[in-house]
Amino acid sequence: MRARALTSIGLLLAGCEGSSPSDGPFGADGQASNDGAAPLGADSASVADSSALDSSDGGLGSQGSGDASGPGRPGDSGDSSIPPHADSGDAAGSDSNSDAGQSGPDASAATGPLVAYASGYGPNISVFHVDPVTGALTAQGTTTAFGSSPSFLAVNRFATNLYAVDEANPGRVGSYSIGRTDGALTDLNNNVSSAGSGPAFVSVDGTGKYVFVANYDTGTVAVLPVGAGGKLGAATDSQTAGMYAHMTLVDPSNQFVFVPCLGSDYIAQYRFDAVAGKLVPNAVPHVATAQMAGPRHMAFHPSGKYVYLINETNSTMTAFAFDSAAGTLREIETQPTAPQGFMGVNTGSQVVVHPSGKLVFGSNRGDDSIVVFAIDEATGKMTLKGYPKSGGAKPWDFTVDPTGTFLYAANQDSNNIFPLRIDVAQGTLTPTASPVTVPTPSFIGIVRLPQ
Repeated sequence: MRARALTSIGLLLAGCEGSSPSDGPFGADGQASNDGAAPLGADSASVADSSALDSSDGGLGSQGSGDASGPGRPGDSGDSSIPPHADSGDAAGSDSNSDAGQSGPDASAATGPLVAYASGYGPNISVFHVDPVTGALTAQGTTTAFGSSPSFLAVNRFATNLYAVDEANPGRVGSYSIGRTDGALTDLNNNVSSAGSGPAFVSVDGTGKYVFVANYDTGTVAVLPVGAGGKLGAATDSQTAGMYAHMTLVDPSNQFVFVPCLGSDYIAQYRFDAVAGKLVPNAVPHVATAQMAGPRHMAFHPSGKYVYLINETNSTMTAFAFDSAAGTLREIETQPTAPQGFMGVNTGSQVVVHPSGKLVFGSNRGDDSIVVFAIDEATGKMTLKGYPKSGGAKPWDFTVDPTGTFLYAANQDSNNIFPLRIDVAQGTLTPTASPVTVPTPSFIGIVRLPQ
């Protein structure tokens, strides 16, 4: 199955993937409560002094013979086929996007219930109620996706619409409306071409007027306009980013877009014209990673000063300084995500920065853990806190709830979503509620409804 990441914090909503506006309601924007329970998998020998937390808060892998990137991807050791999706044509391509992004209040100020969405390589999108006290997930039903592989989702900042990719070739992106009281999904019968094949990631810009999609197989990134009612139109732009484009990350100003390209070992850097819906290569078009690093997912720090990148192939985390005027990245440091001495095959998958800005998390598929680093908010540098277990096998994705209290790991090979309580001061994760079953999950995201 395909490797996937929003954000950032979650859905990216751009998953949970950092604090950029593209993260939308799947972002985490609160403070975590500290819990005194014994942490899951905490290794006292590898846990740094918690005082470090007080200094200041979404290919070419080595799993098996390569990345567990999904059917038909190079080096994939998983299932070798994704059922094809019958092309239904580009619906709603003529809808104007003049009223997009004005369909409701910003979900960051919402007071409604928390709802979780989970999906993967099966035909359904699962909906759960989130208990804000215990972290427990209660199933609310499933929605049959428009395609066979809704492997990544995104929700707009108003929590009125959800967008899903279908990885089957040729790639497509579909739209759904979200029920204001229960989060139930209604298929808008509107799916359009992703302007490439093998879409791995979908996100929404800060205005809600455009949707970005990264096409892994063709290495392209496309911009899709959002029209009336949240329906998508045909792409206004498509750019060749690099080999195995894996995600899109919009900066907090909504002026710049970053695309980690797993096979090219660089991050493509673009300027975004939010009036025309166009991407323009930046004056510095790429920032390189180490050779064979396999850059996969990125997340902004809440301050907007730093970006954290998880590299899939060599299992590392890279911290970057962000130049908000130029829209470019500069490497600060890189650290391993897998435990020293781990002898198995491991690949990095998802990265999320805690909304407090004090921690950054990364998932290890192989060691089946969530690496935790404390962040020095003065420098952006990372201090290792530990490797708590994810509660299952192959944590493909994970997210942090909007209050910053719970982390939810989507363990693909054990078919579960596992809730963990976050202790920010200690940098630990503790099991807090029973896992729920989701077939081969590759995405988990949480949104607060705007009621």
